[in-house]
Amino acid sequence: MEKRIEGSIEKLILAGIGAIALTQEKAEEIVEELVKKGEVKKKERGKFTKKLLEKGKDAKQEIEKIVENSVTNILNKLNIPTKSDINALKKKVDALAKKVEKIQKK
Repeated sequence: MEKRIEGSIEKLILAGIGAIALTQEKAEEIVEELVKKGEVKKKERGKFTKKLLEKGKDAKQEIEKIVENSVTNILNKLNIPTKSDINALKKKVDALAKKVEKIQKK
């Protein structure tokens, strides 16, 4: 039954990702629904809610990583400079500007 419950958790989280932020209140509502359906025992509500929130947090972090990697790959493919690229160029321009200024003073 616990495998079935974990499967239910994953389905609920995956269905809700992007559509809702999993708050304590929403997690409690979901768990109450599962209690009504008999998939979670009443005495395990708190533990199950905590587990649901942890899975939601983990899923959110995983999705953030995936999105970040995807955006980075797209920017690389489009050859768009990153912030560090721009900062490196800024340092070079600043150094060249100082050299030009020194030459002009001579």
